[in-house]
Amino acid sequence: MKKFIFIIIIALAVFAVYPYASEFFVKTDKIGEDVVFTVASGENAKDIAKNLKANGLIKNEILFSLKLKTTNSATKLRSGTFNLNTGMSLSTIITKLTTEGGGDSFTLVVPEGYSAEQIAQKLENDGIMSADAFLSAMSDEYGYDFIKKIPDREFKYKLQGFLFPQTYEFFKTAAAHEIIDTMLGEFEKQYSKIGDIKNIDYDTVVLASLVEREAKLDSERGKIAGVIKNRLNENMLLQIDATVVYAITNGLYNADKVYYKDLENPSPYNTYKYKGLPVGAICNPGIKSLKAALMPDIHKYKFYHTDENKKDGSHIFTENYDEHMASQ
Repeated sequence: MKKFIFIIIIALAVFAVYPYASEFFVKTDKIGEDVVFTVASGENAKDIAKNLKANGLIKNEILFSLKLKTTNSATKLRSGTFNLNTGMSLSTIITKLTTEGGGDSFTLVVPEGYSAEQIAQKLENDGIMSADAFLSAMSDEYGYDFIKKIPDREFKYKLQGFLFPQTYEFFKTAAAHEIIDTMLGEFEKQYSKIGDIKNIDYDTVVLASLVEREAKLDSERGKIAGVIKNRLNENMLLQIDATVVYAITNGLYNADKVYYKDLENPSPYNTYKYKGLPVGAICNPGIKSLKAALMPDIHKYKFYHTDENKKDGSHIFTENYDEHMASQ
């Protein structure tokens, strides 16, 4: 009798789950009713899923979100007006929501190592919004748990380091908050591939930002991260030029050289003046620099400088000051 009841329960469970499971896997469209569906600027994936269900276009919001995640489509959703149909599969709906839409769009290319200030300036130069509008939105509240791991310090911009470098597509009506939120979401997704986002160490992001600005070759990222770690362990000044440039250019990195007087700049980001890591990140690092900061190379090097005999941006690494001076 118990076995019979168990079989009945399993059968009922399969019967209940089947409509949703089939919705997730099916790729063919059926006959349905046409629906003019609108995605307003600033709506996120959760908002869109709720509205799709309300319009009879999907059966389950969770499955829609899961489909977005498995197809890496969450950051590609567009705003505008879409001609959908209640018979469309999830795959078709997502394709339309990520490739169609109304209104003029623009592509935002954020290179690895760009600062928030540089992103803001780029948006202003492209006529999308003022730099001040973007930087002001850096102080907004965003619903990501990893932000809670950021310590309370006198940052210039708290979210510096978390605007993941990527190529994004937005409508020109997109607000600064939407753009930043999308970048933060991309950071969460990408960092989760290499580390525990729930227990992220803020100093790892700061270290990664230093590596990003210092390393020109991927093969040297881990080695440079190791040098920084060794100097921190020896309580040495890091003396990283990029931190000075960040301070004297207000994050725009448009200075050709650093002068001796710049080394005395009182900015808490200046690692020539203050020991330890700078107060915050100096740019937004890519996945390779984040990985290097998580797993620095283990060695005894404490110094490095650009190899002037090469044109590829490589460095010469040494273990002590005398070797460092002799190698120049």
